[in-house]
Amino acid sequence: MADVNWGGIFPVLVTPFGADGSINEIRYKELIDDAIANGAQGIVAAGSTGEFYALSRAERARLYKLTVDHVAGRVPVLAGVADLRVEDVLEACQSAFSAGCAGGMILPPIYAMPSPREILAFFNYISRNTSLPLMLYNSPRRAGIDITPALVEQLSILPTVVAIKDSSGIITQVSELVQRVGDKLRVFVGYETMIVPARAVGAHGVVAMAHQIAGPLIRDFWDKALTGDSALDDLGRDVFALYRCFQSGAYYAAIKETMRQLGRDAGGPRLPLLPLAEEQKTAIAKIIADAGLGRWATPKER
Repeated sequence: MADVNWGGIFPVLVTPFGADGSINEIRYKELIDDAIANGAQGIVAAGSTGEFYALSRAERARLYKLTVDHVAGRVPVLAGVADLRVEDVLEACQSAFSAGCAGGMILPPIYAMPSPREILAFFNYISRNTSLPLMLYNSPRRAGIDITPALVEQLSILPTVVAIKDSSGIITQVSELVQRVGDKLRVFVGYETMIVPARAVGAHGVVAMAHQIAGPLIRDFWDKALTGDSALDDLGRDVFALYRCFQSGAYYAAIKETMRQLGRDAGGPRLPLLPLAEEQKTAIAKIIADAGLGRWATPKER
C-alpha cells in the first residue's frame, strides 16, 4: 500500500435532497466546488453528515462516482463505507474502489458492538478483500465501542489501513494516537472545535462538518492554529458557535438547518430524521444572531 499524504481539511459533505426526496446532484456539485474553493484538501462523500444510513447502496455508489468525476483529481475523495453487514461494507468498498475513490472511511460494524478481538478480525477481513485504502473511523458515541490507541496500533499493520479519524473528543487520546501511530497513519480528528489542540499534538487533519457552511472561517482557523495569531480567539468563538447550532437538534438535520439559515440550503434530512421544529430553528437563529455568524452567510442572504 502506497503511503498517503492526506492532511488538512476534509469536509464530509451533506447529501442535498430535493422536494421529492431524490438526491439533488446539481446542488451537490456546487457544494464540492465551494469546498475546494474554500481550501478543502479532500472531500468525503456519503459519510455520517451525508446521511449514509438513509441512502440505498446504489445511491451511495452513484455518489462516489459523481464525486470522483466532479472533483476531477483536484483533491482526494474518500467514501463513507460504513454499514451493518460485513458483506455490505465490502460492497461499498468495492464500489468506492471502482469509482476511483482515494480511500474509504470505515466504522467498526454498527450496532454489533464487537470486542477488540472481533474488531481486529473485521478490519482484517475487509483489508484482505479490497484494495481500497482505509481511514479507520472511531466514533464511540455512534458505534458504541472505542477503537483505543492500542487497538489502532495493532490495526496499523494491516497493509490497506492508512489513516484514523478519531471522534472520541478526547485530546489525550488524539495525542496518544499521534505518539503510537503518527509515523504510520495519518491522524485526523472529527471536530473542528479540536483543531487547535489537535494540531498542537501533531494531528494531520480534520474531517470537517462546519467547513461547508463557513469555509473561509475553518480554513483561517486551521492555518492560524499553531501561530498564536491574535485573531485565533475570535475565529474559535465562531467555530464553537456553529457547533452549538448543530447541537440544537439531531446533528445532521441541524447542520442542514444551519446551512439554510446562512444561505446555503441543501434541503432537509431523510427519515428517520425530521426537519427541525420551529423552536429548534429559532434556537439556531438566536445563536447566529448572538454570535454574529451572519458574517459567514453567502452574500445573497446578508
